[in-house]
Formats: sequence, structure tokens, C-alpha cells
Amino acid sequence: MKFWRTIKKLSIADYITLSNGLLGFLAITYILDERYLLSSMLLVVCIGIDGLDGYVARKLDTVHELGSYLDMFSDIISFCFAPALLVYSSYYDITLGRAWGSPINALATLVPMMVVFFGVLRLSRFADVSHVESIYRGLPTPLYTLLIVSITFLVGWGERYVISQYIPLLSIMFVSFLLYSNISYPKLSGLKLKGIGLIFLVVAFLGLYMDHLSIGGGNLFILITLFICIIYIIVGPMLVDRYG
Repeated sequence: MKFWRTIKKLSIADYITLSNGLLGFLAITYILDERYLLSSMLLVVCIGIDGLDGYVARKLDTVHELGSYLDMFSDIISFCFAPALLVYSSYYDITLGRAWGSPINALATLVPMMVVFFGVLRLSRFADVSHVESIYRGLPTPLYTLLIVSITFLVGWGERYVISQYIPLLSIMFVSFLLYSNISYPKLSGLKLKGIGLIFLVVAFLGLYMDHLSIGGGNLFILITLFICIIYIIVGPMLVDRYG
């Protein structure tokens, strides 16, 4: 009976939030099965869902404490565990032996741990339902996840470009420090800006889907996605400092 009472308390926004966590878990299963393309597509969908649940909760006036914790735990699955496992699976080479017997395998183990560590720290920082700001303090985990999806697609499991594995791993590690930093990043507030964000996600999803269908041009879409992520990381704090 208690279970059904809890279920009845959940709002539409809560179910949207839970779908984020469930799809994130499904993405993890695809990573374990080495179906990285499908897992990456699911993570992009999770990012879109993450931007939808809060909007629905505010519109329906169903913001509550349980929803904030559901959001945090779902985000931990989709934007901490899943991308960390994607990094590990993309760069860990079992033929090189044990993790600490090979520099690249050691890094491929350490970096995913940092993804989870700083990602969980960042998400726990904003678990309070009363926490509302017009900017992000620290790099948002959904954008970090999209950055990881783009990098691993272009220089990882996708092997689109021949670059030393140290470069993407060290890049992901460096950006992970920004998750729990006090650097301010702009939020996409308002329908117009959210619409731009949606177009951005559609571009990323199309790039992956085109590759899934073996249609040329998917690489270009993901390169654009990666470029925009980098621009946001670099220029975002400047915009906040200038325009507030």
C-alpha cells in the first residue's frame, strides 16, 4: 500500500525525470554490450529530457522535494556513471595488460573515476529544491556528457581521427575539474534560448543517427557539436561576467 501511495504522489514531471534515469541505465547496458553508437544516442536523449522535467514541473506547479532528489539520482546515472563507463570502454585496452601496468590504461581508469567524483559532487551541490539561480555554478553535467559523447565518437570507439589517446583523455580530465568549480556559466532560460538548445541537441543526435544509417556527413555534425561545447566552456564565463 505504501508503494502505491508513493506512486500516486509522483507528478508528470517526476515520471519524465525517472525516464531520464531509466534511459541512462539502458545506455549503460548498451555500453557493456559495446554498442556505443546507440548508447551515445540515448545519452543525447537524456540531455533533452533533463531540460524538460524542470520546465514541466514549474508549469504544472508540481515542484517538490522528492522531485529534486529524483532529478539528482537520475542525473547521476545518466551524466556521471554512463559517460564515465563510455570513457573507460572507449580507451581501456585489455591487450595492454592490467590497469596500472600500462600508462594509457591507468589514465583510462583514473579519468572515468574523476568523471564520477566531480559529477556527483556537482549534482549534490544543487540537490536542494529551493536552490534556484539564473546561472550555473560549475560546468553543467549534461553539457559535459555531450562533450564526452562527441570526443569518444570522433577519437575513441569511433576512431574517426588518428590522435594519441592521451589527448582526449587528458582533455576530459581537465574539463572534469570545471564541474565542481565556482566558475559561472549561463543558463538557457526562456523559450527562444531553450529552442536554440533543442536545435543543438538535434544536430548532435542527427550526427549519430546518420552514422547509424551509414550516411555520410555525420562526422561534421558531431564536429559542430564538439565545437559548440568548447565555445560554451570558454566563452560562457565571459558572457556571465559581462552581462550578468
